[in-house]
Amino acid sequence: MKRTFLKNWMAAALLAGACCGMVACDDDDDNGGTTPPPTEPDITVVCGEYAGTMVVAEAALLGEEGAEEPAGTAVEAKVTGDAIEFTDFPVRDLIVKVLGTEEGVDEILAAIGQIDYNVPYTARMSDDKASVAMTLKPEVLNLTLPGSDEETPGTEIEVTIEATAGTYTLESKALGFGLSVTAVKVADVDLPDFEAFTLDFDLAKK
Repeated sequence: MKRTFLKNWMAAALLAGACCGMVACDDDDDNGGTTPPPTEPDITVVCGEYAGTMVVAEAALLGEEGAEEPAGTAVEAKVTGDAIEFTDFPVRDLIVKVLGTEEGVDEILAAIGQIDYNVPYTARMSDDKASVAMTLKPEVLNLTLPGSDEETPGTEIEVTIEATAGTYTLESKALGFGLSVTAVKVADVDLPDFEAFTLDFDLAKK
């Protein structure tokens, strides 16, 4: 009788221990355990490396019937927590605008070298968590056209840039925004007869 009671007591103790272990596992799963609960996306989803195209659109031709679709230029950018960073900003079309001709542009670009340009921004996540709205705050772009020889000083160019709102879509990982070149000064003098144009960027996260 004593032995039967002892066996039953041990069996009950083992069963109770097993039940406690199962409850503990359940609690671990509920509280995260090895699988943390999913987190909601925030504005940092826009950060990363991007590649895509930049299209130059003449302000005078925007919306004009029969106007040809301008060709795109391959471009890459990096988006950090507070800026869109270009390590090789495409300035060819701008130089052509300043000179009024394509002649000699390649030589000038080679002399200028790589142009780094950053566009600061602030961002806000949409209510449905599907996109990020970006308010771009571009700064003046400064360029120096080299002189014709060592004794000729370079020419300073000041480019005023404005921006449209940018949008990053989470599902497609696409980023779109526009930068408008609204004024150009050459050696502190406004470029005469300058016509504004827009740089439309269509990028995708790598």
